Amino acid sequence: GVNRALKKTDLPEKKEANEDPHGHVRDALGAIEGALYAIDRIRDTLEQACEVVVSAKDLEDPGGRALLAERYDELRLGINATLEAADPRAAILIGASQRHFDVVLAGKARYSISPARLDTSPGGLNLTPPGDAFANDDEIERVLAELDRALNRADRAAAAYCRDAQYLIARMNGAFE
Repeated sequence: GVNRALKKTDLPEKKEANEDPHGHVRDALGAIEGALYAIDRIRDTLEQACEVVVSAKDLEDPGGRALLAERYDELRLGINATLEAADPRAAILIGASQRHFDVVLAGKARYSISPARLDTSPGGLNLTPPGDAFANDDEIERVLAELDRALNRADRAAAAYCRDAQYLIARMNGAFE
């Protein structure tokens, strides 16, 4: 739906030669599309991390657990790398220095898209490194709980951005004019 709206060709005549009446909405939809793409990649990474941590839980060998803890930490840090590589407009919504994305609609109306920080910091997904290299089951349980909360946060962010996109697409198509 976002792609289709971004490529919509039957727009009304431009009000001024240099002004696209839907330009701000298009920018916002581009930011949302980039954010949803990054969230999808982050979700995949979180699911892989869950598999690694569950594998560590089933292992008794401390050396094997330490290797899995190292792999988990690589995946955890990969989330930040995903955000650094994201579209700069998407980073405004989900990166470390996120902020509201304000969209100017018709006239003086504005629509604000709320940010959802999704890096590994305490202000984001709050994923801590495995300090004990998964040496004990308590650490593994703690990490699994962190991953569960992180997946829920990513899902809530994606759902909110889908709602924002639906509203903006409807606005662009004239449903509220």
